[in-house]
Amino acid sequence: MGRLRFYFLVFSVLLALPVAVLLWRTYSSLEKEAFFFYRTIAEGVIATASEQFLQSLRREEDRPFNQYRYVYVAERPVPSQEGLNLSPLASFPVESEVPGVLGYFQVEPDGTFQTPLLPAATLSGGIEVPQRPQRIELKQQLASIVEGFRTVRTPDRVREQKTKEEVARKSEALSKLKKNLESNLDLSLDKEYAQKDPDQTAVGKLAETEKHAEESSFFQRRVQKASPMQVEVFEAQFRDEALEEADELRQDDRVEGRAPAAETYQINRRDLSSAGGFASEVPGGADVDPFVAYAVGDQWLVFERKVWWQERRYVQGFVTRLADFVEAFIRPQLENSALPETASYLLFYNGEVIWREPGPQKPDLLYSAALPFPLSDFHLAVTIDELPEGPGHVTANWLAAMLSVFLIGGLFGIYRLTSKQIELSQKKSDFVSAVSHELKSPLTAIRMYGEILMEGWADEDKRQGYYRHIHDESERLSRLIQNVLTLAQLEKSEWQRDLTVLNPMEFVKEIAEKLTAQAKRAGFEICVFADGDAKPVRADRDALTQILINLIDNSIKFARNAEDKRIVLTVSQIGRETTIGVRDFGPGIPRKELKKIFEKFYRVEDEMTRTARGTGIGLSLVKMLADSMGAKIDVHNRDPGAEFGILLS
Repeated sequence: MGRLRFYFLVFSVLLALPVAVLLWRTYSSLEKEAFFFYRTIAEGVIATASEQFLQSLRREEDRPFNQYRYVYVAERPVPSQEGLNLSPLASFPVESEVPGVLGYFQVEPDGTFQTPLLPAATLSGGIEVPQRPQRIELKQQLASIVEGFRTVRTPDRVREQKTKEEVARKSEALSKLKKNLESNLDLSLDKEYAQKDPDQTAVGKLAETEKHAEESSFFQRRVQKASPMQVEVFEAQFRDEALEEADELRQDDRVEGRAPAAETYQINRRDLSSAGGFASEVPGGADVDPFVAYAVGDQWLVFERKVWWQERRYVQGFVTRLADFVEAFIRPQLENSALPETASYLLFYNGEVIWREPGPQKPDLLYSAALPFPLSDFHLAVTIDELPEGPGHVTANWLAAMLSVFLIGGLFGIYRLTSKQIELSQKKSDFVSAVSHELKSPLTAIRMYGEILMEGWADEDKRQGYYRHIHDESERLSRLIQNVLTLAQLEKSEWQRDLTVLNPMEFVKEIAEKLTAQAKRAGFEICVFADGDAKPVRADRDALTQILINLIDNSIKFARNAEDKRIVLTVSQIGRETTIGVRDFGPGIPRKELKKIFEKFYRVEDEMTRTARGTGIGLSLVKMLADSMGAKIDVHNRDPGAEFGILLS
């Protein structure tokens, strides 16, 4: 059996290995498919959020530069206001199509910080501004945010080019981003499934930071045209008298019927150019750079653009709340996508994390990409707590479970069947040895006593004893042969039962009388007791006789060393069932062997060490005979001994 277990274990391992590899490859393929499916969705989320942001920003790109003053001249003047209007950016609270805008600002060429929420200092005494304290407070907040991160540089008419310092800064930001991605996110899925194409991994795609800026033709320097009046009013708000003179000139033109066209309009005033701005003999247009975005801490985004006129630079822009920005452009796209509820995102600026949603310490990375210009320094990473199982996983789980059950069950069944066959073969071998021994012993005794009697070596007193020995051994031999023949008939289903009505008490007494002499010679006494009035039963007389003989013979064999050498036969009536009990006062049966003693060829003792004679078929024959006539057999340990019960109905 030990060798069988070893070979069976080796066979099981060799069979399980390819199955395990197949299942592993299947699950890996399904996980890869799920990863790229959700990665494609995450890529679409970033693309859609970026497009919506760009659409919103394009409206700001188209905004005329002269609206960044408290008062401006509209392209189509309102008659009642005689062409002068409050800027749309002067409303309070601030209104904008870009979510979360705190306010707009403008930095003059000399570094003065202004906002369209308030008129220039020269006009503050002549214009009544509602909610002035709140506007002043907001201006101070805007100034602290803007001036806290930028340094006003010397105006440069030539468009700024990338310097070595700028390249070094980009390289450092890229290194920080790689480091923060690896420290904040689990990149195992990304690296595993994109390992054949490193450029497709999150880290491999980081070099595309400025791709959108180079490809976008919209976000380039443009020229915004303005009428002379618009330019005049834009500049003249620094000087009260200049604004009044420009308004008088506009009144003269209206009275004389002249239109203030850009080609014919001339400003006849004291040197307005001393105000420092856009005034010229024939105003044309201003060069306007695209917006550029910066992050201020983890709370604010600053968008600014440079406006160029006559070698002077104006910086215009707006400040927006980072939380409102991400909630407006990123979170809705994430919630409306097919990504699971555990999906979240991280926002990086120059390689540092500036926004992170609550969640696991290191979620799995689905997709990371640089946002389009002007957010080129921002990276958005879409993450997921755990890659969900798709429909393919469910099918694979069922197949894996069924395959495991069939494989384990089949291997276990084969092992059990093989071990049973080997065990049965061993039992049959033991049975042959036991039968040989059981046949040889009575035959030897019969021949020995027969030779003594034939040679006349025994006197008259001993002859009767020898005759009894020959008779007992021949009966034992007959019972053994009868048991073997009966077992063979039962196994081949050739046993023909003959049910008759019996009085159980009279039948038990008859069997006891028949075996009393044999029991006395072994030193035992057979006692019969009735527990109530037993009703007649239907049973096979020969089968019941053989059952009782085998049980009594079994008690004599195993209780031969007992102090109380009684065999008690009890007939009792419990309900509709009649029970015939056979009890001895021997050592009993080990608890773990109680369910095995009715197996064919099973013996409690080892064949080489057993002390009681027998073949191992007696109790199995009892069980088979009881089943053949519809009876039941059970056994219980008593203190002392064991008791077998035959239940008849």
